[in-house]
Amino acid sequence: MLSVQTIEEAARFLKPKLIRTPVEYSSVLSKYLGVPVYLKLEFLQQTGSFKFRGGLYAISCLSAEEKKRGVATCSAGNHGLALATAAKEAQIPCTVFVPKTVEQVKFDKLRDLGANVQRSEFPGYDDTMKWARKIIQEKNLHFVSAYDDEQIMIANGGTLALEILEEISDAAHFLLPVGGGGLAAGFAFYAKQKKPGCTIIACQHEGSPALKLSFERGEAVTELPAFDTVAGALEGGLGERCFPYLQKHVDHVALVSEKEIYAAFRWLLSNHQYLIEPSSTVPIAACLKSNFPPLTGKSILVLTGRNVSLATVQKMLGS
Repeated sequence: MLSVQTIEEAARFLKPKLIRTPVEYSSVLSKYLGVPVYLKLEFLQQTGSFKFRGGLYAISCLSAEEKKRGVATCSAGNHGLALATAAKEAQIPCTVFVPKTVEQVKFDKLRDLGANVQRSEFPGYDDTMKWARKIIQEKNLHFVSAYDDEQIMIANGGTLALEILEEISDAAHFLLPVGGGGLAAGFAFYAKQKKPGCTIIACQHEGSPALKLSFERGEAVTELPAFDTVAGALEGGLGERCFPYLQKHVDHVALVSEKEIYAAFRWLLSNHQYLIEPSSTVPIAACLKSNFPPLTGKSILVLTGRNVSLATVQKMLGS
């Protein structure tokens, strides 16, 4: 279960194995929003995303029997890269199931790591997961969820929140991208334990608003139809285990459009010269919306991943 103690224990384990990614002041966003704004550059983490935290921690928690069976996961790319890297270091077999629409750069990296990569015939994450689950059960592999697992919430979200608060202890608002919810669940839990008055703003694609729909229905919306987007990591349903933490600790859901993601991608490149994944730009996209609610104190935008292909970059820049 999530607790301050388990998150702090995971942080101690991970500290010597991770890059301590910078927190950078954004003068242009600060001027635009009227409060000090900082960017957590977690896309500079090993394997190109925050997911390396969860991959390392999950592998470290395996029993001898689970290691012998080998691990498997379903991933839009970044969790697969993290798990495959950690499994390779531990000399554990790793199978990664990916949607048909996975970024080619992520697919190629997975194969280079020695993972057994299985590409589905489905464009969406949820359908790929159903297909993968059957094979994983048949082969008796140990499944590591990309988000719907307490160990993943602890490491991906909890230790990231801890790291940010060690550096900026008086932060008032946190803006996070949300797909399946593992990052936001762990992050929001820890941040609220340490700073009960802080605000957690979950940023989602309007084409797959699983968290918003879950709040409206009072239960986790775990499946949503696939849709065409450059932000594949935001597509799909919410984790059932994640929802209670999100329901209790998230204060606001900000929805952004495909067009706004394109604009945020170009804005970040123009103003900060950072090239990141479209899925990671949603906190920027939310802040740039004309109807974004006013912020009242120091604000942290978590930028989560950089594994984007040249083809997607060219598409987003219109070249």
